[in-house]
This record gives sequence, C-alpha cells and structure tokens, in this order.
Amino acid sequence: MYDWTPAELPQATTDIATLKADIDRYGYCLLRDAIPPPQLEAARQRLLQQAAAELQAGQAFEDGGAKQQWGAFTDAEGRTRRDAFRAAAGGVNQRVWVLINKGAVWRALLQEPTMRAVVGHVLGADYLLSSYGANIAKPGGIAMPLHTDQWWMPEPIKRAPSPVPAGSLTRELSNRVHENPAMIAPPVVVNVMWMLNDFTEANGATRLVPRSHLYGRRPDKKKDKDAPSIPAEGAAGSAMLFDGRLWHGTGANVSEGMRLGVLTTFVAPQFRTQVNFTLATAPEVLAAADDDLRALLGFKIWNAYGRVESPVAGFVQPGEQSLGEMGAG
Repeated sequence: MYDWTPAELPQATTDIATLKADIDRYGYCLLRDAIPPPQLEAARQRLLQQAAAELQAGQAFEDGGAKQQWGAFTDAEGRTRRDAFRAAAGGVNQRVWVLINKGAVWRALLQEPTMRAVVGHVLGADYLLSSYGANIAKPGGIAMPLHTDQWWMPEPIKRAPSPVPAGSLTRELSNRVHENPAMIAPPVVVNVMWMLNDFTEANGATRLVPRSHLYGRRPDKKKDKDAPSIPAEGAAGSAMLFDGRLWHGTGANVSEGMRLGVLTTFVAPQFRTQVNFTLATAPEVLAAADDDLRALLGFKIWNAYGRVESPVAGFVQPGEQSLGEMGAG
C-alpha cells in the first residue's frame, strides 16, 4: 500500500532545491528555521493575545469536536451552523481568522523568501492569498478526517458531459469517474503551516498521507479512514508547505498543552479565494501595503481579470467604481 518508506520522507531543510523536489514528489516539504526566534516569540504572543480577546468578546470560533468539524457549515436542512462553532456546542480548538488585519508580524511572515520561492515553484509567477488564519489545537481536540484543500477543482473528464457540473461540486460530490485516472488535476493550492511551538504527534501535528497528491482523487471517509498517514512533526519556527491535493487533517491532541499553528493558503489567480480580501482587509493595512501585498490580496489585475473598468490598469483601488450609466450632453 505504501509507495514510500519512512527513511526517504522529507526532512527539515533550508535548501530550496530539496524543498522543491520534496513537495513535487511527496506533496509536502519541511522548511527549517522559517521564523527567526524574535519574530517567533512575537507571533506566539500576538496569537495568544488575539485569541484571548476574541474569546472574551464572545467572538471565538471553536471547532475540533465531534460535531464541529471544519467544513460542516450547514445542518441537514441547509441552514448555516454559525452557533455550532462554540465551546458550548462542543468546540475544542480555536480558530483565529483573517490574520492580515491582526498584527504586523503576520504581514511580515508573508515575505519569507524561501517559502515564497517554493510557493512560486508550484503555483507559478502569480498567485493570491486565499486565507490566513490560526488553528490552536487544544487538549481533547479530536482528529479531523483526511481531506484535500483543492476539493473544488474539477477533475479532467472525457468528451462526454461532466457527471457533475463545476458549480455543483461539494466536498462530498466530485466529478471524478475513474478510480485510477490517467490524468489528474494540476496543483492550484499551496498551504503553509507555520509551527509556533513544537509540533508532535501527541499535540495534534497535522496528519498527512505522503504522495497522495498524485492519487487523482479525494479520500473516501469510509474506505480511506485507515490510510497510512503520518504526523508532520517539527520544531518551533519550522514551516510545512504542502500541495492542496495532499490528503491531510489536524491530528488529535492527546497532550496536556496547546499546538499553535498558523495556516497560510495560496491559490492560483484563476480561482476564488476563501477570504474576500478586497473587502476584508482593513483600510489602514491597505494604506501601508506595497505592490506585492496588494497583489496577494487580489488588487492586482491578472490578464484583465479582477478589474473594475479598464482591463489595462495595473491595480484596482479600494472603493473604485465603474463609470456607470452615462449620457452625452
């Protein structure tokens, strides 16, 4: 069942060539010393302060319980389950969303050059920030089912009409028709899991199935529940970069401490982002943003896509409006 051996799996490194080769072959790579110690401590403190404040304000998003798994946004009747993601309803872990607005340390993290080189290797010259949040895995949090973060990507099909139109795809409903397809969808998502403290199997380190990014299908909750997953363990300050097609999920935290992880998701420029950063980003953050950050946030026009009016403008501006209905005088 394995098409890898434990001895050959990626090890933490700072060598860009090795990182690129690892993510191509195994679907993930481990970047050592991704966050320098002073920045690491600042990030850790900023996250804990923000999480405590959101809890105190009654705004915390808590999941990781049997009925609060991420992705289960609606109930059986299709109603939004917003109130389900609370400790009172069984939530254990805490999510802190939209970090772009919640401290300069998070914006600085996006500039880490080795990380960006690997992301560019997978996604190409242009890509967007899709989401940027933290997952504080607390003691008692259960394992998340294995899943992919590119579930919405239509799979290659033959000339016959697709069995499931692109707009009808869900996490459970795929248009895949062959168990072992000859062709698979390309990678269009890269995740970066920043480890703010040591990630261990006991404290819920992300579980992943090496090389599953090449399987050409999503995991089946029943058939693949015992797939040979491994914990992505690493020292504080490391980062794990992984292909969005890779089977993965938060591990169960059976320790007595928290696992502090920050997840940055990048996506190719053709696709809709998880967070609408053109609306969500705070005005003061945009006012100080350079062109690189504005491009990540979706303000750069890509081959005429994302524009407000003219297709030849470089960037759209916050609040920019189309000319609208006009008449000659």
